[in-house]
Formats: sequence, C-alpha cells, structure tokens
Amino acid sequence: MIAHENPGIRNVPTRARAWQQLLARDETEAVETEGGELALTMQEGQLQLLFAFETMEVMKTDLRPMWALLQKDLKRFKVQYLRFDLVQFPVREWIDPMLDEIGFVHFGDWLELEHREIAELAPPEPPAGVQIRRATADDFDRIVAIEADAYDEFADGEVATRGRIAASAWVGVLVEDGQVIGYAINNAPEGNIGHIVSSAIASEAWGRKLGVVMLQAAAYQLGTLGAKQAVVRGRPSIPRSVPTAIAAGFRAGRGGAEFRRTLDEKAIAARMKQRQHDGVKARFGNWR
Repeated sequence: MIAHENPGIRNVPTRARAWQQLLARDETEAVETEGGELALTMQEGQLQLLFAFETMEVMKTDLRPMWALLQKDLKRFKVQYLRFDLVQFPVREWIDPMLDEIGFVHFGDWLELEHREIAELAPPEPPAGVQIRRATADDFDRIVAIEADAYDEFADGEVATRGRIAASAWVGVLVEDGQVIGYAINNAPEGNIGHIVSSAIASEAWGRKLGVVMLQAAAYQLGTLGAKQAVVRGRPSIPRSVPTAIAAGFRAGRGGAEFRRTLDEKAIAARMKQRQHDGVKARFGNWR
C-alpha cells in the first residue's frame, strides 16, 4: 500500500479520502504494492481503471505485473470495454507506450465545462410545441438510440447509458409530437457540484438549439437539489459538443485524454499481430 496520502502520480486527481472509499467498494477490484495501487471500478455506467503511484519509476516497474494480476478480474464485469482517463498529463510520451502494451488505444480527448451560477437559473422556455418532462421507463430505449446516433463513433454504448439511467437522480427528455427528441441524465449532487453525465439531441432535431435548452434544464434541475455548480463533459471531436455547452452558460474547465481497451482479448491479439506485420513491411519493404 502507498506509504503516504499524496502519491506523485494519479491518472485522475482524487482526494485521499475519496480514493480510500473507492477501494472499499464491494464492486471494486484492486491490486496494491508498496508504492502503487491499481483499481477497477464502475463509474457512471462504465468500467474504469484508476491508478496511484509514488513515482514515475515505481509505475514503470510495477504497472505491467499489477495489470497482469488485475486483468484476471475483468471477466466478472459485464461490459464490452474498459475506460482509462489521463488528466493533467501535458507530456504523455512516456506513458502512452505503457498503455499500448496492455491493450489500450487513445479514444479521444474531452473537456469539462462548468456552470457556476446555477442557483440563479430560471427554468428554460422550450420552443412552441416542445415539452420538457421527466423521463419514464418507456423512454429509455429511445434515449439509448439517441445516444448511439448523436455520439456516433464516440458513443459510450447501451450498457453505459442504461447504467447511467439506473444510477441517476434525474433523467429529463424533450418531447415533440409525442416523440422524445432529446435527453439529459443527472447524477445526484456531491457537495456543491452536480454532474450532467450524458445529454444529446436526436439528429432529426439538430440545428434548432435544443441542446442548449436541454443542458439549461439539466443545470436548473441540479440547482433545485442544492448544487451550486453544474459540470458536463464535452468532446472537441464532436463539432457542436463544446459550443452548445458554452451557449448554455458553461465555461471551459479541465481537459483530459480518454483511452479504451476492449475486453475481447482475441481482438487485441489480432491488432498486435497486425502491427508487427506492418512493422516488418515498413522496415524491409513488401518483398516477403
């Protein structure tokens, strides 16, 4: 176990108390050494890998053997992929190859956006003919479909979306002509901060600034629960993601990089084999 409460390296900044609470969860699987901790846990409907190491040197030495032990526990999680975030790592040349060796690939970058005045928000006025209401179980299939379509290659998938719905404090939808055309999912506030963990508009309703209305409704709802600040995560690779949040009153905060690893070990082996083959061709030409 790490000898002190402030390890030199974490993939995501986490307070010591919150880290110990995470390790104590029944659903968390963890491996510890004298200078490091590596954990698998479900967060926001996704299986996530988290680490804390005393130094870079300890991480370089311990990560792979720790992962080999922890990898055995992957089978008990009924998900398709494992997620890993890097926050506040401006230089990644030394860590990216280590992640690659254990099967992770860079999935995309993200940006947290913060609204710090939600206590003053009034409920938004949707356009004529559009209604905002709390979602019911009958809406969940439609929400899953909207998430998949709107996020496309950056979608988190059905398991993650349904997991977020199940763990949510509030799910709101936009409805027009009896059809759900947008949604937002809020977690319960933690202290003064509330998180909007997913939000999207159906593609047929794009271009009408409904994403702004949905985010404002979600932020307002967090304010009614006592939160002082709302946080939502945007993806710069999705053209309207960050601008929509800014138009809804959010401002840019911290950013990070997301990596994912499929739980299909055969697919990883095939990717590694193809890379080796491509490397041989690059070095020697295609004469073989």
